[in-house]
Amino acid sequence: MKIALVENFGADFVGARLRFALFLQKNGVDVIAIIPQDGHYEIINNQGIRVIEVGANIRGKGIANKINYAKKLRSILKSEKFDIVHFYRLQPNIIGTFVSGISTTSKIVNHVTGLGVAFIDKSSKNLLLQFLIKFLYQFNNYCFSPYTIFQNKQDTYDLGIHKKAICIEGSAVNESKFNKEVTKLKEEEILNLKKEIGLPVEGAKVFLFVSRLLKEKGILELIEGFVAAQKETDTPIYLLLVGWSDEENPSSVKPEELEQLIKGDDKIKFLGKRSDVDLLLALSDVSILPTYYREGTPRFLLESMAMGNAIITTDMPGCNHLIPTGENGELIQPKSVSEVKNAILHILDRDLIYLGVKSNELYQEKFSENKVYPAILDLYKSLVN
Repeated sequence: MKIALVENFGADFVGARLRFALFLQKNGVDVIAIIPQDGHYEIINNQGIRVIEVGANIRGKGIANKINYAKKLRSILKSEKFDIVHFYRLQPNIIGTFVSGISTTSKIVNHVTGLGVAFIDKSSKNLLLQFLIKFLYQFNNYCFSPYTIFQNKQDTYDLGIHKKAICIEGSAVNESKFNKEVTKLKEEEILNLKKEIGLPVEGAKVFLFVSRLLKEKGILELIEGFVAAQKETDTPIYLLLVGWSDEENPSSVKPEELEQLIKGDDKIKFLGKRSDVDLLLALSDVSILPTYYREGTPRFLLESMAMGNAIITTDMPGCNHLIPTGENGELIQPKSVSEVKNAILHILDRDLIYLGVKSNELYQEKFSENKVYPAILDLYKSLVN
């Protein structure tokens, strides 16, 4: 069985698909990564996964970029003759399905990893985008019969795709890295990291946010709510903001804007983009993501659950299934500074160790590599047999 995994970010392939690719390879699958030329070829190739780069920017502005990407992708798919082509994210799903459908006999899998900003509200602009996205998905489904994997059930209803669709919640995380037992062996590194950041060695409660710096991720409400919570608790609390700007997204919050917002508050620390999120999770008590972006299932929250952290997130599709009973954290309404503040204050009165245990139990039960990867492999086998 020869399978292509097509991502529109090399970084996301490394973070979310590489372990899956290695799992497929161990199970006898000839797997190839198809990614843009964005500096991640060597990382993937050095792990023994063959990489093909598409020399076109699918996320660039203008229709010419999309046409150029489609042409180059078509050439790759025709020459390689894959049994299955598995596309991730909106633009590869839409463009890739059309290209593969008219050019090859490969079976097609679309992976919906969230619906993004277009499905946040019912403004006239977003209603038009929602109509266009649903039309393109349903047109492709009618013409080319791809199989669709959703990460949460609400997305199936919002796209109106029920035939040849399956819900596999989340995409798992790197469990050799995001593992409480592993980080216990790194106590000295964690202690040094606390000193580097400027955290007390003990006594404080640390909240961690990790995401792209988009307004829809709730970062502005988070900062304001955290400042308000500080004034109403005697517990020393710190907020670590880890994130990176997406320059091609108009909702991106620039690092200098964040720095200005938190200026003078030494309890809020912006750390930029980091590769040591596992250690930051190990030194933190609560992971918080007050997003109102239409997530699939946020990888940061899954990493947090795998590490045994309590979580605070919003009652939004893609997030609310991570706190189904409230035993592992706090579920809040989106776009609300007061909800952020109250959740922070409330969770400080709860047993954070117990919440973390429940987070990990839920992760192992529903979202782990042992659940997600075999489910997708079973789907592949059903398509080629």
